[in-house]
Amino acid sequence: MLSHEFARIAKRAGLENVRFHNLRHTFASLMLLRGAKPKVISEALGHSSVAFTMDCCSHIISGIQEDAMALLDEVIPAGVSQKNNANLTPTLPKMGVNN
Repeated sequence: MLSHEFARIAKRAGLENVRFHNLRHTFASLMLLRGAKPKVISEALGHSSVAFTMDCCSHIISGIQEDAMALLDEVIPAGVSQKNNANLTPTLPKMGVNN
């Protein structure tokens, strides 16, 4: 059986508490961290839904959310005051007869 053979190989490598099933979680976590789409990961694992995949990987999602917020911090200036808030307002073209 594959899981027994894996346990034997893992033990020889000094990884006695690693189960074959742990490889699936590792795969999903690494793929999420690298930006793979959850649907693709879900299909690769043979899960019935993306929601199930994401529930299984909830431990990694908080780190991804922190990374996303860090990206947002790069785009939006911190501590925007009322005085310079006008600089963030997009300028819309004036609609006229010639536009």
